[in-house]
Amino acid sequence: MREKIECKSCTSHNCFVKRYCTGDALMTISDTKNQDFYKKGDHIFREGNTMLGIHFIQNGGVKVVTPNLHGREQVVRLASDGNILGHRVLGNDKYYFNAIALMDTNVCFIETSVFKDTCMNSPDFAYGLILFYALELRRTELRVKYQSQMNIREKVAEAFVYLNEIFGTNVKTKTLNIELSRQEIADTAGTTPEQVSRQLSDFEDEKLISRKKREIQILNLRGLQNIVRNYKIE
Repeated sequence: MREKIECKSCTSHNCFVKRYCTGDALMTISDTKNQDFYKKGDHIFREGNTMLGIHFIQNGGVKVVTPNLHGREQVVRLASDGNILGHRVLGNDKYYFNAIALMDTNVCFIETSVFKDTCMNSPDFAYGLILFYALELRRTELRVKYQSQMNIREKVAEAFVYLNEIFGTNVKTKTLNIELSRQEIADTAGTTPEQVSRQLSDFEDEKLISRKKREIQILNLRGLQNIVRNYKIE
């Protein structure tokens, strides 16, 4: 059993709750939340599960996925420290996506009743949630719009730009702060592992990335961004 970390003692600087909640609201969430640990590959929630509350990533990484018509995973969204999970289900009874840990991940869980009370009684929190929804919806719509127009090179480049945006890189080594298989990169890019392998080799030849097994070093982020410069995903 891992020791529960109170919100005021949490070291996550990106936490949505800590950014928008203060005083009694923050104390209530801290007192009532549950904290759970998930190993890589564990489901945080499954499609069809009853929705009981909202999840906040304390630290780690998660992919939100849904199976496509061919049975392959389609990545809907990636999330890291401080991000919200399960918020799209508000107003519904069941989850319609799967959330799976991409690495060992600690997650705070807030019951729906507490979450709703916080929204009603904390204007800053409610407004922050509106901004979050608007930003995420815009980015999702743009990715869906542009991904169908991209060639394989652009799709894989955009996947690395997205991974860098969500998880960042080690300051010294420039290695992505997450290790992914070819299949996981393909699911993020909306392509196949075989196409990813060929494109990774091209990117290495162009000195855009370097790889060692599942570790990806971003050598030239600007170069990757230039590949997709015609697609304004912001």
